[in-house]
Amino acid sequence: MTSTFSSTIHRLSPGDMWLPDNGVSSIMVNELAKQQAELPTSNMFDMSQNSSTTSSCNSSIASINDKQITSIKATNIIDTKQSNSNSCQSSIKSVARRHRADTASLKEYGECYRRLGQGTTAVVMVLRKLGEDGRSEKLYAIKQFRKKQKQENEKEYMKKLTSEFCISSTFTHPNIVETIDLVLDNKKRYCTVMEYCPGGDLFTSIMAERMTEVEKACCFKQMIHGLAYLHSMGVAHRDIKPENLLLTMDGKLKITDFGVSDVYRFPWETKGRQSRGLVGSEPYIAPEAFEHKEYWGAAADVWSAGIVFYCIWLGGLAWHKAKKSDSSYCGYIRAIEQNQTFDLFRTFTLNERRILSRMLDPNPNTRITAAELIDDPWFNSIPMCENSIDTYGNAHKHTEGVQPVCTITTKK
Repeated sequence: MTSTFSSTIHRLSPGDMWLPDNGVSSIMVNELAKQQAELPTSNMFDMSQNSSTTSSCNSSIASINDKQITSIKATNIIDTKQSNSNSCQSSIKSVARRHRADTASLKEYGECYRRLGQGTTAVVMVLRKLGEDGRSEKLYAIKQFRKKQKQENEKEYMKKLTSEFCISSTFTHPNIVETIDLVLDNKKRYCTVMEYCPGGDLFTSIMAERMTEVEKACCFKQMIHGLAYLHSMGVAHRDIKPENLLLTMDGKLKITDFGVSDVYRFPWETKGRQSRGLVGSEPYIAPEAFEHKEYWGAAADVWSAGIVFYCIWLGGLAWHKAKKSDSSYCGYIRAIEQNQTFDLFRTFTLNERRILSRMLDPNPNTRITAAELIDDPWFNSIPMCENSIDTYGNAHKHTEGVQPVCTITTKK
């Protein structure tokens, strides 16, 4: 069975895959450093209005000037074990090894090469920087945020900006897009510098309909590895969908866009806290997020990943939203209650159907976790590629037929 994929369902706006509801302005770090000194270190900066993180985090970003922007890089702190008064200096030393301390201008990363898209809150571009030899090139993806609007509160404006950067800049994993820097352009607009993934998003590859079953499974496995890493760090992504899964030309899948992410567990906690707010794209939102004010973000991510699982294999969506008002979703619930196979799942193999049913368990308390998925025998049997070659020597061509928007050239 094949299903028609509707781009109108997936793309809520033209730049949706890159552009969450974030913002920026000209205040940033004295209070942030103070906050780090007062609290045990962790990735604790989900400052979106729908966030469930502590109010002490949400109230501390204020009175910061443009010249202090580089101090924001002192938030690479999840793995730091020190706390209280030592945390700020420890964080700064950690980031100093990762970022250039004097980088404050977008010009440090080259010239605008091409514009990729535009949304209500930001513009996404590719920058190209020549190497020291004047021949080789390096490409970066840049998310350029709009300036603060007159009616916006400056403090809340900065919370939105710093939340995404503080969260994403702490991650180091092959299946997570690297966030490199936060800089100012020549018009004093804040820009997030990220690694560029020339293979485009998974949505494009799904639409191309050229991936083999093995390649589809490889993409799924990489997504789950990235998700398990995020959850191990106490972060829920809350907007997992094909548009937020980027590909390199050699088949590496990377999770991007942390604009609505939530830090639900700090390093010293075992249980953590529930997330609040209805965020993300409707077809991928878990039913509990529609039904309750609070829900477990990690469990909701697994549900979203289950919808992506379905999309990868069948190129479409089983339902528009996980609500009783959706007839297809109601049919799925009826099938579960009657212990029957949902009609749209019949084309899957027994193991695929088993995993999909565990991921799309309407009860978040019994839904499989990303860590449990990684321990599943069938999941472990999936060959995952490295530099386009899997463990069995098979070539993976995830991006075959997909022309990169920008490519690196080498001048002779």
